[in-house]
Amino acid sequence: METVKHLPKHLWQKIMSVIAKISFACAAIGVVITLIYADDVTEEYKAAMGAITFICFAIGIVLKAMGDTSIPNLKPKKD
Repeated sequence: METVKHLPKHLWQKIMSVIAKISFACAAIGVVITLIYADDVTEEYKAAMGAITFICFAIGIVLKAMGDTSIPNLKPKKD
């Protein structure tokens, strides 16, 4: 049985991993800000802060998955 050789991470995968970490940090900051200002703002602002926090977290999940994926070399062997 032939094993699959995985290449090192591509540049864009490394960039996506960094952006994913930044996005998770923004989501954490959003949670803290939402908790701090929960009593001082109206329901519309709470909903907007929650939506932004959710979007940052979702973007972080997607970019982390793309950055951590192991992409094998699919080029056929030359005989």
